[in-house]
Amino acid sequence: MTEEQRPTMQVDVVSAERELFSGEATAVFARSVLGEIGLLRGHQPAVLGLGKAPVRIQDTQGDELHFAVHDGFLECRGDELTVLADIAELAVEIDVERAKEAYARAVRHEQDPEYEGDAAAEKARAQLRLRMAGVEGY
Repeated sequence: MTEEQRPTMQVDVVSAERELFSGEATAVFARSVLGEIGLLRGHQPAVLGLGKAPVRIQDTQGDELHFAVHDGFLECRGDELTVLADIAELAVEIDVERAKEAYARAVRHEQDPEYEGDAAAEKARAQLRLRMAGVEGY
């Protein structure tokens, strides 16, 4: 079966700030709080929590779009799938220098008791952003 023949589903990726993607796709791959999942049209209805994790969408041309999702939900309803995220970024739009600065700041904050658990979340966000932007070593 060619990409053009595969059943599609409507996929929307929305953050608190904006809609990042809305269109037809053949598959969505995500890391939920319960583990990795791949979804195709007709998947059993599901609502899954998303932490700080990548989401990958395969479009109708077989190309992949990569997103860094920082907390939210994925809802699948047969031929519709929605990712609702507190923060989400298209990987190609990530500012690598800004992400490196955020990582360095988080490492400094880990040594400061004033930041407690915030430093770990800050570091996880920066690491995801850097990995999604293709930067090795984080």
